[in-house]
Amino acid sequence: MIRICSITLLALFFLGSNRLVSAQDNSAIFTKRDLPIGIVSFGTAVTSGVLGEAAFIDGYVKKAGTDSFIFPVGDNGAFRPFSVASDQALGAYFGVNPAVAVTSNPAGGDYGVLPAGGPFNTTSLGDGLAAVSTSEYWDINGTSASKITLSWNDNSAVNNLVTNRGLSKLTIAGWDGSKWVNLPATVDATSLFGQPSTASSGSLTTILDVVPDTYNVYTLGALRDGALPVVLVSFTAIAREHAAYLEWFTSEEINSSHFEIERSGDAKSWQQIGNVAARGEGVATVPVPMQYGFTDENPLGGTSFYRLKMVDRAPGTPERDHSNQTFAYSRIVKVAMNGQPDWAVYPNPVAEKLFFSQNIKRNLASARLTDASGRTIYVSREAPGDGIDVSRMSPGLYLLKFSFTDGLSKSYKVLINR
Repeated sequence: MIRICSITLLALFFLGSNRLVSAQDNSAIFTKRDLPIGIVSFGTAVTSGVLGEAAFIDGYVKKAGTDSFIFPVGDNGAFRPFSVASDQALGAYFGVNPAVAVTSNPAGGDYGVLPAGGPFNTTSLGDGLAAVSTSEYWDINGTSASKITLSWNDNSAVNNLVTNRGLSKLTIAGWDGSKWVNLPATVDATSLFGQPSTASSGSLTTILDVVPDTYNVYTLGALRDGALPVVLVSFTAIAREHAAYLEWFTSEEINSSHFEIERSGDAKSWQQIGNVAARGEGVATVPVPMQYGFTDENPLGGTSFYRLKMVDRAPGTPERDHSNQTFAYSRIVKVAMNGQPDWAVYPNPVAEKLFFSQNIKRNLASARLTDASGRTIYVSREAPGDGIDVSRMSPGLYLLKFSFTDGLSKSYKVLINR
C-alpha cells in the first residue's frame, strides 16, 4: 500500500451548504453527491492522496496543482483510486453499473443524482471495444490535459470483462455522449495500490494525455480481437522546415511485420514512399507502447496526404514470406507545405549538396548561382534531380536566382560553409 506522507487537508466542505460532512465512520468520509455536491479539497502542497483501504472519500475529491495525484475515492465500502495531473481536477468513484449510474450511500440522504449525461449505455461501443464494465465508473472533470489512471480490484472481475484473454486486452473507455470510446492504455507494472498489477488488483494508464472534460465519465473496457494485431494509438504529420515529419504510436503489437508509408496528392491515388520495420514482438502480459517516425524529405508542393499500411506476419511465417500477410490502413493525415517551405532552398548553410522544393521543380525555367563578384558559377534550365553539387565550390556567400515559367522570379542568399 502506498503510504501518504504528512497529508494536509486544506478544506472539507459542501458547495452551497453550511455542512462539512454528511457522515463519517472508520472506513470513509461520506460527502454529498447530489447538488450542491460535497467536495474534499487538497491543496498544491499535498503530494499524495492515498489514504488506504480503511480511509477514503466516498464522494468527490478536488486537487489543485499539475503534479500527478492519486485521488483517494471509493464507494459502498470499496477503495478505488484514480490518478490525473490536471489542475483543479474533480472526481468521484461510482461502484455501480454505468447503465444505471445511480449509487447509494450508507450515510443516507439523496445520492440518486446522475453525473452529467447519465445513464451511460454499456452496449453502445465505439471502434475497437468488445465490452465495458457493468459494475463501475468514474466521474472525472478537468480542463487541462493529463494521462488518466484507473484502478481495479476483485470486484471489477477484469478476467470476465476481457473474457480470460489477458490484461493486454484491458483498456480505458470514455463516454462521449453517445458511445464509449477506446482510450488506449497500458497496464501499470506498479499499480496505484503499490503492488504489481494482476487480474485481482491493479491499475492502467492512458498512453496519451486526455482533457478529462472531453468525456462524461470513464470506466474499464475490453479490446476486441481485430484482424490486425496492431493497436494504432495515434498518427500525425507536421511540416518541419522543408520536409514532412510523420509520427505514430502503437500500444500493442503481436506478430507485426512492418509499416508501409504511402503518399498522395489527391487522397485517391497512392504511392509507397517508405517502409518501417515493426519492433513489437510476441504476446506481452503488459503491452509495451512503441513510437515510430518517418521523414518525407521531398513532400509534394501544396498539400501532401499520408497513410500507413500496417502489415502483419502470420505466426510461424518467415519474415520474407509475404504469402500469408494481412494488412489494414490507418486514417489519412495531411501536411500543407504553404508559403516559405515551398520556395526555400536547403540546407542553408550548405556543405555538399543544395536542394529545393517540389514546387520549384515543377515550375522552374532556370536556376542561376552567382558568387559575391557576380560571376555565374552554376546555371541550369531544369531542376537537377539530385540537387546542386557545391562540394567543390569555394566557401562564401552566393546568390541563387530562380526564374519560373509564369514569369516570376525569386532569389536566395546561400552560404557555402565547411
